[in-house]
Amino acid sequence: MHRARTVLVDAHDDNEALAVAVAVDHVYRGSHLVVTLRDMARAPLFGYVDAAIRCVQWHAPRMITEELTSPGISDVYAELMTHGGANTYSVALPDTLGRVPVDRCRTLLNQRHQATLLAARSADGLLVNPSVRTVLPAGAVLYYIAERRLDAGKLTDGLRGAPAAEDASAALRR
Repeated sequence: MHRARTVLVDAHDDNEALAVAVAVDHVYRGSHLVVTLRDMARAPLFGYVDAAIRCVQWHAPRMITEELTSPGISDVYAELMTHGGANTYSVALPDTLGRVPVDRCRTLLNQRHQATLLAARSADGLLVNPSVRTVLPAGAVLYYIAERRLDAGKLTDGLRGAPAAEDASAALRR
């Protein structure tokens, strides 16, 4: 264990988790320390031990695994779940738009709105991180990350008009 790069503390309760985290931090400095907590309100206490300790809700095994393999990812999820800053939203593409390539949606969201496409849902199901070659049917729902909810009308107008990449090129030439 003295060569462990990552250590998971999953104790009986949060008090025991804090005690174990102190011991692990003392003995194995430099390891990526992930602690499961019953009460996430106690997470700031672990900052007194080491600001690099990552606390994850104990009943979220997938999140625990992701944090163990991708250090810091729990901070990204926590930020997305916090009021203010970037957030996740959805918007339905109107049926009148017809079929739309994912690459047009992704480009428009990114270049015009500084938003990131996460997924799309249609009658065929949910596609997380859809391929740029995917063509979405009319009525598909886009899920994205942005600073604020985007106006569906402006998004639709952008998809009806010239591709966003061409719009960006034109703006740069001006």
